[in-house]
Amino acid sequence: MALSKLQINDSGAAVGEAVRRVAASWTSDTKVCVALSGGVDSIVLLHAVATLRNCLDAPWVLLAHHVHHGLSPNADDWALHCAAICASLNVQLTIERVLVDRNSRLGIEAAARAARYESLDKVDARIVLLAHHARDQAETVLLQLLRGSGAPGLAAMPGSAGRYVRPLLGVSKAAITQYAASHALTWVNDESNADVCFARNRLRAQVWPELIRAFPSAEVTLSRAASHQADATALLEDLAAIDAEQCVARGALQLSAFNALSRPRKSNLLRHWLATSGIDVPGTKTLREWMQQLASDTPTQATCLQCADGKTSIRVYRGTACVVRDVPFWHVRPWRAESELILQGDRGVAGRVRSVPSLERDALRLPNDGENWTLRMRQEGDAIELSARSGRVTVKNIFQQAAVPPWQRERWPILTSGSTVVAIVGIATASAYKVFAGEWGVAIEWQAGEWKPA
Repeated sequence: MALSKLQINDSGAAVGEAVRRVAASWTSDTKVCVALSGGVDSIVLLHAVATLRNCLDAPWVLLAHHVHHGLSPNADDWALHCAAICASLNVQLTIERVLVDRNSRLGIEAAARAARYESLDKVDARIVLLAHHARDQAETVLLQLLRGSGAPGLAAMPGSAGRYVRPLLGVSKAAITQYAASHALTWVNDESNADVCFARNRLRAQVWPELIRAFPSAEVTLSRAASHQADATALLEDLAAIDAEQCVARGALQLSAFNALSRPRKSNLLRHWLATSGIDVPGTKTLREWMQQLASDTPTQATCLQCADGKTSIRVYRGTACVVRDVPFWHVRPWRAESELILQGDRGVAGRVRSVPSLERDALRLPNDGENWTLRMRQEGDAIELSARSGRVTVKNIFQQAAVPPWQRERWPILTSGSTVVAIVGIATASAYKVFAGEWGVAIEWQAGEWKPA
């Protein structure tokens, strides 16, 4: 449907109005950066913000940042064009060349996006403006629908997230095109946008024109649907937080309470718990399988759910599911009652042993002259003498009594003097190495590189 001249002019004005709305809260100490690809959308956004700055004689600082992906033979020309535009608008530009993993299992698009955001994350600005608009939002909703996404996916892109802001998310593509034409702007065209191997390009080239002909308001209504799904997602998050109060203790999922929930609430809480634990939420099929494996909370259960990164897993012990991150083997270290001693192996830090002065009856005495105390990992046959009456008790039994999960035991630090176990750090001290009543000693604790259940 052709637009009238009046409609086109009004449409073009929407860009300026959107920028004015978002800039209303900026103050003299606000540093704003436009993510500038060189395409029409980001060029329009930069021009609109720079124009507003000049009209208002605004005190806030305006920057631009261009990410040079190096994927196109024209990438150098795009960077030069961005530099020319910024010079004409009196906007400081920074450019960073990034290395994109062309063999990423996520695909080159996702790898480029990750590299782009990694670069933008380092920009020295309080606000970073992104040029996504209403049609981008509508396309995202359609793509998420075709992937079978739930409410969080269908909510598509938020108007703001942290310091990232999308002022044009409610602005039509037609408005952006008209703004560019009315201000005689120039921009670059990414030839990869014509490659229909990419899902978004197929949608844009082959589906969207027919969709708009059949449903002229699709751009607006799909964007509105994303807003409704964002509201639904917020409600799901609120419900998950309520359920987490009953089902999560010290970061661990209590399976008895978890399995008392309805299936949809379990699924919702599991997604929430994984996300808040820093784990990428798996697909629907994997999540369903995990829920089935977590359905039993018997004491003998030995469930291990491996996460996609290969370094993290969900482990079950005594009715509790917790996030376990791989703790590397570490090297033997001498111990001289340091307030903090870092235990490190070939693959990084395993954890820390901390010591604080203590008058408690079970406090550990300090090493005597001539005693060489060391920290090492558990060995087969380790035992500790807790009292004359108890005699030597195996470290394995101590771990069981202390409810230390099996996967933590091999890396747990054991303090020794020669071949004698002095203490199982943070758990038990041999009777011969405790202080006498009224004497100062130290209390020692182990802080592993992974989360430890209570």
